[in-house]
Amino acid sequence: MKKLIHTSILLVFVLSAFQLKAQNMDLQRYWDDVDFSDSAMVASQMMSDKLVAFFYSFTDGDEQHFDSLSIAGLGVVLDKAKVNMRMYEYILDFALNGYSSMGRDKVTDYLLNYPQLAEGEIGVEEGLRLDSITEPYQKVKVGAQAPDVEGITIDGKKYHLYGSDAERVILVFWSTDCEYCHDFLVHIRKNLDLKSDFELVTFALADSQDEVLQTVKKMRLPGYHFYDALRWESKPFLDYHVTSTPFVLVLDAERTIVYKPYDWNELKEWLKKSK
Repeated sequence: MKKLIHTSILLVFVLSAFQLKAQNMDLQRYWDDVDFSDSAMVASQMMSDKLVAFFYSFTDGDEQHFDSLSIAGLGVVLDKAKVNMRMYEYILDFALNGYSSMGRDKVTDYLLNYPQLAEGEIGVEEGLRLDSITEPYQKVKVGAQAPDVEGITIDGKKYHLYGSDAERVILVFWSTDCEYCHDFLVHIRKNLDLKSDFELVTFALADSQDEVLQTVKKMRLPGYHFYDALRWESKPFLDYHVTSTPFVLVLDAERTIVYKPYDWNELKEWLKKSK
């Protein structure tokens, strides 16, 4: 159900953006009719509708600048919202859910720094509430130590993330019915040395373990592959706060998260720069 909600949020984002463009509204004055100090507006339908339209419409479908434009827009609304910390918390939580479900990790990492709030600007209780909202995301941001993984793979191998001597590890959370996931994994297989440079570890969403076995065999994927019938509620998916697939992380020898690519092109460019 949680994943259906995320899909619905994404659909509303897109539809609302088209509606806002059609009205040719001035985004600089978009929030003029909102009283951010009014707690009755928190989690209201009006507020959620305005948020989804705002977050999408100003990007104008520009994929190249989607993250930077989203961050700029979030800075505007969170600066206005900080007059009422309940409103700020609601928008922060709303945006983290939305952008993480889209795999926009640069945006979510920006939100984890509590934009527009200066040191000492909020009290201890308010800070604790913010920390409770961001805690699941903080655990898997770039620079964090990766949660441990240990268990038996679909083909009976024992695997322990912190027991492996691989210099770099690529973790991939994917779905067997996701063509984009398949493409990403095939690019990884074809373009990376998965015997010496990287260790591939995947976690699949599927109807059965046999389906994962057959799909992995068809794609000729080396590495370590996990499946759990609990699907989204399995320990790795919960530990890594996975809300959409594919979700990819690159870990270094110390198992620090060093990169979270949105797609293969991002990973390819990062690898060029990191050589």
